[in-house]
Amino acid sequence: MEKSLHLCDFKILITKFCIMKKFIFLLLILAVSLEAKAQFKLGIKGGWDFENFDIGGSMGSQLKKDKSTSWNLGAVAQMHLAGNLYLQPEVLYSTQNNTISGYSVNNQQNLKKKHKVSYFQVPVSLLYKFDLLVVNPYVSCGAYFGYAIDRNNVSKNEIKKTDWGVRVGAGVEFLGFQVSANYNWALKNISDVSDIKWKNNKFNVSVAFFIL
Repeated sequence: MEKSLHLCDFKILITKFCIMKKFIFLLLILAVSLEAKAQFKLGIKGGWDFENFDIGGSMGSQLKKDKSTSWNLGAVAQMHLAGNLYLQPEVLYSTQNNTISGYSVNNQQNLKKKHKVSYFQVPVSLLYKFDLLVVNPYVSCGAYFGYAIDRNNVSKNEIKKTDWGVRVGAGVEFLGFQVSANYNWALKNISDVSDIKWKNNKFNVSVAFFIL
């Protein structure tokens, strides 16, 4: 039984890797098709997410949330539009961990539940860069879309698979590196429970390296 569980986990990891390769391959195709028309860069990116998810509703307002930290990893592209404006799409594999606690009136006991949800996220941001001699600071704004591919300890009728919202950020570029900080404001309630509203707000710090 234990061996079959390990085999199942391995198959899940292989599936996730194959999906990630497809997204990166699509970015490579986009890079080749646009290289002749615009300044284009492609790189890898990773960082940390500091979750500040919002829980409300008649039942959700009685629950408590614990702050948590998770990570993300993926590919990033950047295209020069005009002047100081740049378009930056990303494809990220992102994990989100959180713990919710509350009191069950029916069972007369304290409850504590940990959730772990893995997403493929596609943020798209518009950057305005300030051209300096050594570094290029910038500010950004945009939107993101997320799709849950793995929901551990979460029932299918508890959290929806899709998520989206807006994001703002700032950062600096130098020597092929990009260091950035962003905040995601979720616009969608991902809870499938009628009396709970749940939004995935989070602060993110990341580093990217452009290889093309």
